[in-house]
Amino acid sequence: MVVSDAMSTPVITVDTNTTVYDVANIMKEKKIGCVVVVEKDSKPLGIVTERDLVINIVAKNLKPKDVLVKDIMTTKLITISPNATLMDAARKMAEKNIKRLPVVEGDKLLGIITVSDITKISPKIFEIMYEMSKIGGELPYRGDEYIEGICEVCGSQGSVRLVNGRYICDNCIDEL
Repeated sequence: MVVSDAMSTPVITVDTNTTVYDVANIMKEKKIGCVVVVEKDSKPLGIVTERDLVINIVAKNLKPKDVLVKDIMTTKLITISPNATLMDAARKMAEKNIKRLPVVEGDKLLGIITVSDITKISPKIFEIMYEMSKIGGELPYRGDEYIEGICEVCGSQGSVRLVNGRYICDNCIDEL
């Protein structure tokens, strides 16, 4: 599966002169964990997450109505292509220790993919693989490749691979 199959759209965006107070209320109202900061032409410039609000506003005892998004946003925006695989997105999130990736093609913001989006898809992937195995279908990857899923030994969620017909995490593979 590719990122465009699981990403959320539309992305809630704000401009650089939006107050942090307004951003917090948008996030509360929309029940989301971030907003993407864009230029007038919708080119993504940065992101503001719940963590940014805690570290840059609450922990410093600042007044949200007095602070603009441009003063606290994360400007080194890490993005992903809509054609990247979900595995690519999961790896990038793990590598960069982030939970959200704006989906960008050129300078255009198309959507956003989150850890939650990927974990929602994971059980469906296992169901498809199970059904394919019952009818003898070919699985779309080799057993030595990792996928995101649930370890059949310890139940932890993360990277697993097919070992002797079971999906197992590296910790459990080492114990076998």
